[in-house]
Amino acid sequence: MATLQILTIAFLIIIVILSVIIGSRAHQKEKEITARRVKQLHLSNRADRIEQHIRGIKDINTDTIATDVLYDFYLDTLRELLQYSDDPEKTEIRIAKAEEGQNSDAIEFNPEPEILNFQEKSNYKERLTKLAKLLLYLRRKGRISNAHYQACYDYLRWLNLWLQLNRQLVQANKNFEDGDMRVAQTLYGVILSHIKSDTVERPEKKILSTFVTDRMKAILSPQIEAIKNSDNPEEVLGDLIQNIDKNKANTQEPQKTKS
Repeated sequence: MATLQILTIAFLIIIVILSVIIGSRAHQKEKEITARRVKQLHLSNRADRIEQHIRGIKDINTDTIATDVLYDFYLDTLRELLQYSDDPEKTEIRIAKAEEGQNSDAIEFNPEPEILNFQEKSNYKERLTKLAKLLLYLRRKGRISNAHYQACYDYLRWLNLWLQLNRQLVQANKNFEDGDMRVAQTLYGVILSHIKSDTVERPEKKILSTFVTDRMKAILSPQIEAIKNSDNPEEVLGDLIQNIDKNKANTQEPQKTKS
């Protein structure tokens, strides 16, 4: 009888020990699954955010200097996500698309853009602000050098200026094509003033400056030619100077209003 009781107690102890071991392992496995899901969600959200940054400036992106940094971060995130994903095939497709996008060229800079409405400009400016914060984060993480970060930051400054000049440039180009040279000259003068007052140096800025200067030359060349061929060049020159002074006044007025 005593032996049976001892065996029963021993059996119960074994059951308890086994239950504790099994329960501990199940709890540990559950913790690992939870940690894996949290990591998966974190990487997935990060990948989505970076992809949104890349898409967000696609239509105004004339240089890959910033998007190359984004693509490197995006691809590293996707490759890490591949280790945690429940659908690795889907992640591999995203990696392939990202690699294809990274190898594609940026759009060509066009000094005759389409008009952007207020909401579009606001959206772009918001995206550029968020992108600048992300680039600063990547610099602090050591993913890009200070020099590279500064080059990217200068590029984002240029894009902000480009958005700021959009409406004036579109209107100036339209007036030039329609033959309203006085208004076109005034608007081109405003644009040149903004370009010269901004310290950022970019190839696109030089292209725009050359484009606007050539338009100004085209506007003024008939008047200069008229002076050469006039019987009274002093009078014609006086009229030209008077018109230029009026245009300068019109040019300065929008700047005062803006400030």
